[in-house]
Amino acid sequence: MTEHDLHIVDALADDAVRRIARAYGERARARDIDAFCALYDRDVTLFDTFAEAPIVGLDAWRAQVTGWFGGVEESDTNIADVTDVVVIGDGVHASAHALVRYAVIEPDGSERYGMTNRLTWVVHRDDRDVWRIVHEHTSLSVDEATGKARLG
Repeated sequence: MTEHDLHIVDALADDAVRRIARAYGERARARDIDAFCALYDRDVTLFDTFAEAPIVGLDAWRAQVTGWFGGVEESDTNIADVTDVVVIGDGVHASAHALVRYAVIEPDGSERYGMTNRLTWVVHRDDRDVWRIVHEHTSLSVDEATGKARLG
C-alpha cells in the first residue's frame, strides 16, 4: 500500500493538479508572467520560502513573480519542475504535496543557481470549472547540526 492508497483521490482533481504542475514548469521556463499568474486565484495566499510575511492576493504575487522572472538573464533557462506530486481531493477541492526544483541554467549548461523545495498547494475549482491555486506553501529542510537550510 502506498501513501496515495490511504487518501480519497478524485480523478478530476488529480488530473487538474497534475496539469497545473506541468503548466507551472512550462510557464516558468517561458517566463510568461501572465500565464504563470493565471494558475492562481485572485485571493491566493502564499507562504514563500524567501518571503518573511505571507503574500496575499494575486497582485502581490504578480510583483514577486515579476521580480523572479526578471532576475533571470535572457540567455539563461529558468527551471521550476514539479515532481513527486501526491493529490488528495474531490471534484471541487484538492490539496497536493510535491517537490519543486528551481534552477537557472546558463547557455553552457552549467547551473548558476539551484535548490529543491517542498511544495504544498490547495487548489479549488471555480464556478467556470477552472482549477486555480488558492494557497501555496514552499519550504526547505533544515540541517539539524548546523540549523541551516538545505538548498540542494
